[in-house]
Amino acid sequence: MLKTVKALLIILFISTFSLQANSETSWITKKDKTKKTLVKKTETESKKNEWIKKKKKEEVKKNKEKFKEKIKESKSWITKKSKEKIKDIKENLKKYKNIDSLPKAEFYFAAVVEPKENEEPIYLYGYVNADSKSKKFELNNMSYYSKSDGIGFLDDGKTTCQVDSQIGAFFGDMMGKVVVKCKNNLEMTGTFIQTKDKGKGIEGETNKGNNVEFEFYTSKNDAIAKLVLYEADTKTLMTSSLPSSRNKKDDIIIEPKGKYYALIIANSTYDDNKTWSNLISPSYDAKAIKGILDKKYKFHKTWLIENASRTEIYEEFEKLKSVVTEKDYLLIYYSGHGQTDINNVAYWVPKEGNDKYYTWVDVNALTNTLENIKAKHILFMIDSCYSGLTFKSQNTKDKDFTNDQAVIEEALLYYSRKVLTSGTGKKRVLDNIPGENHSLFAKSFIKELNENKGNLLAEQVWQRLKYHHKGKNIKQVPAFGTIDALSLADSNGDFVFHLPKKK
Repeated sequence: MLKTVKALLIILFISTFSLQANSETSWITKKDKTKKTLVKKTETESKKNEWIKKKKKEEVKKNKEKFKEKIKESKSWITKKSKEKIKDIKENLKKYKNIDSLPKAEFYFAAVVEPKENEEPIYLYGYVNADSKSKKFELNNMSYYSKSDGIGFLDDGKTTCQVDSQIGAFFGDMMGKVVVKCKNNLEMTGTFIQTKDKGKGIEGETNKGNNVEFEFYTSKNDAIAKLVLYEADTKTLMTSSLPSSRNKKDDIIIEPKGKYYALIIANSTYDDNKTWSNLISPSYDAKAIKGILDKKYKFHKTWLIENASRTEIYEEFEKLKSVVTEKDYLLIYYSGHGQTDINNVAYWVPKEGNDKYYTWVDVNALTNTLENIKAKHILFMIDSCYSGLTFKSQNTKDKDFTNDQAVIEEALLYYSRKVLTSGTGKKRVLDNIPGENHSLFAKSFIKELNENKGNLLAEQVWQRLKYHHKGKNIKQVPAFGTIDALSLADSNGDFVFHLPKKK
């Protein structure tokens, strides 16, 4: 009996020890799993923070690039001020360091410079008046001066700024660009749209890469109220300066919202053969480009006009006004003879053109007609001699494009009026590649359209065309920039060759 009891006690002891050991092992395992989960979560958060910092750095870099481009472009419209004007500006810079005491003006503005990491928001306010010596433009049966200037103040009570802006008519609204230069070396640029008594900034950046949000008002009280809202919204601004989640319902959708249209003009045959030789490539290029735009890119409508007269070219541009809406994307492609005159004006030569410049098509005058075409993006592609004269300023630096969705979103969000040409300045270009029917410019473009598997920006096309032109023993370099006559309507968007998703 005693032996039996001892045996039971030994078994019970071993069982208890085993149970405790198993419990401890289970606890250790659970602890290890929890530890691994915590480590994994920490690593995920760390990667997320690194991604956010990387995105912020990219955003700052992009803003700096935009700022430089806008400052460079502003030199064409910010004119040298008279001594009287400079004296008046200096006197006003000493006054009105409180928004309530601003003088009577045509427009008042409030702005906030959104902070980067370890920065505080900067608030700005001021006023602008029209420059009565600037050119006028018409809008809704009213005349307006195209330039304005004014004074701005930072909310630190001591820093003053000089403000210059340019405005123009666009789709029945007023659009403009603004440059602000402050005494503390802070500079800002921005693009805005004016509707009735309010102007909304659609893009703004500083020379240090910050985003800038701003609005214009005809009422000083409205500007004061907006400044108060900016100052009360510091926490929101700090949060919104970080990249937004892709899961948000209000995220920008990468799908273009409008329809795609293309007008393709190909002049190969000319009536005056003594002045103009017939060309090989335009007809072949145009048909190939139309085919791929219709089949692969599903353009809503493409028009191909061959051997067009001067009247026909203008008529086709007029038709676009009644078809294309403000949501749509328009490609205009011209291939044929080009010419220039003693004033360095670019011309297209219609089929009946002779050796007199007044029988040609003035490209600058033609682009002016585009002001009334309501498109989100317009891309002008010109494969002709002297095509580089279509714009004065060019993008000269290659950008490091990635497949980042944000790049495409930004391109689709803002208005674009771009031109891509087969040559620079007053350069002549070849008709066709020796032994082939296509021009080098068109063949390279067709190749990129065929090989594209996603979204292709016009600026990316330009960079790739430059690559294709290298090593061909041809002194012909494609150029890319903003259409001069439409620079006000361009807010740094870009035409996107978009591949529709297969259903």
